[in-house]
Amino acid sequence: MAQVKTIGEAVRNMSVLMANMYYHLTKAVIEDFGDEAKESFKRAIIEFGHERGRNIAKNVLDAGLPLTLENLDKFYDIPIAEGWDLHRSYENDMKMNVTDSCTFATVWLEKNWAEVGHIYCLIDIAIREGYSSNVKFCPVKNILEGDPHCQSLTVYRDISKKGQ
Repeated sequence: MAQVKTIGEAVRNMSVLMANMYYHLTKAVIEDFGDEAKESFKRAIIEFGHERGRNIAKNVLDAGLPLTLENLDKFYDIPIAEGWDLHRSYENDMKMNVTDSCTFATVWLEKNWAEVGHIYCLIDIAIREGYSSNVKFCPVKNILEGDPHCQSLTVYRDISKKGQ
């Protein structure tokens, strides 16, 4: 077993393995079944994201807390802040996020797999949809599309329903 010194190092190591698994899995299936398989990957990523979001919401509600943007991060199912180079701020009932580097993107860019790797980014939208129908994730920039960093806004669809 690999020896790691920090949670961040462990998260990054697992992320490299996960990104490589995604690459090899998607590559083999697309080679065998063609580009139409990309739609299946989209569906699977969205279903996976919805499941993760529902599980996070359950943990928040079980703790007796509202489904806020802050609680989504507080109860997130992986210690993403430990493994990614990200900056978050919460203002005016929205969350702004900038991720300077993404372990997944680094792997997929090295393998010339940005287009199919970008399908995985649907997970961010789907997690929020699963967490609360009132929370919307809005991607602004993405490393896999040639931007220098990933940037997003997460907002409430209806501020009067904040926490639902």
